[in-house]
Amino acid sequence: RRADSNKGTYGKVLIIAGSRGMAGAAFFSACAAYRTGAGLVQIYTAEENRGILQALIPEAIVSGYEQFNEKELRAKLDWADTVCIGPGIGMSEISEHILNTVLKEGKVPCMIDADGLNLLAENPKLMGCLSDGNYVLTPHMKELSRLTGCSVENLKKDRKKLLESFTKQYGVTLVQKDARTFVGEAGRYTYVNRTGNASMAKAGSGDVLAGMIAGFMAQGRTPYDAAVLGVYLHGLAGELAGDSLGSYSVLAGELTDYIGTAIKKVMND
Repeated sequence: RRADSNKGTYGKVLIIAGSRGMAGAAFFSACAAYRTGAGLVQIYTAEENRGILQALIPEAIVSGYEQFNEKELRAKLDWADTVCIGPGIGMSEISEHILNTVLKEGKVPCMIDADGLNLLAENPKLMGCLSDGNYVLTPHMKELSRLTGCSVENLKKDRKKLLESFTKQYGVTLVQKDARTFVGEAGRYTYVNRTGNASMAKAGSGDVLAGMIAGFMAQGRTPYDAAVLGVYLHGLAGELAGDSLGSYSVLAGELTDYIGTAIKKVMND
């Protein structure tokens, strides 16, 4: 990080996350984006979550919605250098309108996770909006099954072939999450991640990864490079947290606590 830099140097991330009762998903993603070095994070969430999130992460800008407001959303998309959409947003009509607007009006790299992927699976026509190469999708195997119409069992028979086919068809970077996560993009080699452990098998871990990838994209990394970096460091943070706290007791929030240690370890090595 340059000595003469400021928050604007390291990018602005718009986190669209958290339906009613799901403030945690938005918090984990926003905190992870900051921990990876993003300069400014704004959370756009259900209005009920706004007070909670302002208390949990005062470093972030937090705004809430009670209904779909296209003008307001477009202004936020214009502000952002990177968008992360999906963690905990639910499957409501409002969420569907928000995703549709992000896909059709957004002009910056976008990370789609969780309910964002489930909404895509329910509206397959929207998959045609992904072809400009600016998108990272992070499905676990059940979410990928919904997106492709293939059973989890069949997906696991040849994960690399499926990844190559999917990325070529849709022009996206795909993070195929599992015990061994694969990252692929058309024309790039398939990255097989070897960091991480079973301590990370907890709710919220995926929200942390989504925020990490978005944070790296905001700092100028390509979607593929941001995904590889995010997956590797996410797993390394899990290893460090597991070493400290034990394999049973690591929470998603503690993964974010170890992101800085993971980055420092890589830089020192």
